[in-house]
Amino acid sequence: MPAVVNRKPRQTPYRKYRYVVLPRIFLFKTENAANDECATSTVIIQGKYVIQPFKTESGKDDLRNVPVILKPDGSIWHHGSLYLLSRASEYNPPSDQTLRSYAKGLVDYINTLAVDQIDYLSTPIRQGSRPTYHYRAELEARISENQLAISTANSRISTVINFYRWMKKRYDYHPTQDLWTEIKRYVRFSNSKGFSSGKEVITTNLHIKQSQETNTGEYVVDGGKLYPYTEEQQRTLAKILFKTTNTEMILSFLVALTSGARSLATYTLRTSDILIPNTVQGSEVAIKIGRNTGVDNKNNKKMKIYIPAWLNRLIYNYIHSERYKRRVAKAGQPTDGEQYVFLTSHGNPFHTSKSDMRRGQGQAIQEGSSVRKFISETLQPALNKLESPFKFRFHNLRACFGMNLLEEKLKGLPQDSLAYTRAVGKVQQRMGHADISTTNRYLSYREDNELKFQAQSMFEQHLQSISENYVYS
Repeated sequence: MPAVVNRKPRQTPYRKYRYVVLPRIFLFKTENAANDECATSTVIIQGKYVIQPFKTESGKDDLRNVPVILKPDGSIWHHGSLYLLSRASEYNPPSDQTLRSYAKGLVDYINTLAVDQIDYLSTPIRQGSRPTYHYRAELEARISENQLAISTANSRISTVINFYRWMKKRYDYHPTQDLWTEIKRYVRFSNSKGFSSGKEVITTNLHIKQSQETNTGEYVVDGGKLYPYTEEQQRTLAKILFKTTNTEMILSFLVALTSGARSLATYTLRTSDILIPNTVQGSEVAIKIGRNTGVDNKNNKKMKIYIPAWLNRLIYNYIHSERYKRRVAKAGQPTDGEQYVFLTSHGNPFHTSKSDMRRGQGQAIQEGSSVRKFISETLQPALNKLESPFKFRFHNLRACFGMNLLEEKLKGLPQDSLAYTRAVGKVQQRMGHADISTTNRYLSYREDNELKFQAQSMFEQHLQSISENYVYS
């Protein structure tokens, strides 16, 4: 029997569970005072126990930007908070953004249960009364009322399931009934080389099913729905962009248009990534991004992006300009010695890199709000005044690069030729697609839409011609 959700007007508690983010946590553990291995410098507690520094699986004795969940009375919800701490202590821990999403999901869960006075530790015989099934039913009701997306609901359910899986390992949790039923499925997919493969995945009966949306060819699926701009729209966009006279936005948008870099990578570029112009060999500059670099990338994937040598020269001139020096003076020297290429007028990065040791330490974590403000208050209003206006999203610049690159690499090649296959592989590499099927979506878009795109090299020549007349100061 499905869970019953109370759809009558409900009294939401005035004070709720909430989470706060602690900038830095030092880790300690308790040991028996008789343990010979205890360090002599540790502090004795009640003459029986000592505490000493504790290191996580990754060798750290402190953690940064860890959420802690507070009860309505301000005390710590120890189960929820310890779960988040355990995730932060993993060998390869989630990012602080991901940890915050876990905290948000758990807070929503515990507040939903609190409204209907359901104990999250209870496991009654009636399935619909168990906390997880009740929560699922409540989420379904929000979905039906268009208050919540199915993908968001399933993400929160996943957080709750992982929380209880962790709880089952604890000595103080003893469920008497199952909180979900696991279901094994075999999923087929194409690997990075395009060959069909498959694997067994485990899902649960808490998962909310959704019908797959049929792509009508209006967009490309690449980490979201991307809408490539036509040649005319791209040229118009570049023209309006320069009219804004916002140097940082102009240069950063050019990086995305000429390399396919996402906003994370674009706005965490460091000055060390920009080469002295007369040392550049060839027409491009390769920049390493992702793991073990100062430049962020989606899923921390390590790869290279390539910017034209002329754009490297423009950025080099900019970071030696008085305009940039004024911003750096407000920013202060970063702990890793490498300053961001793009800074706001207040000296803040547009995105705070995950590797930045100052992240969340005494200042807000920047996640692109200044870029979004520029788009909504300056760029989009200008685009809306056009005879044929169009909606702008930064991520669509990546789609423009992908379509332009395909246009250049595949022009004149027979579709069934080896050269065609190799060309598609080169596009896959430049875009950083782990799966060739993602690159093939760009191909399908190109074939299904009678839209005019231009070769990437030709578009870059156009960008270079209008860029070199601009004063970057």
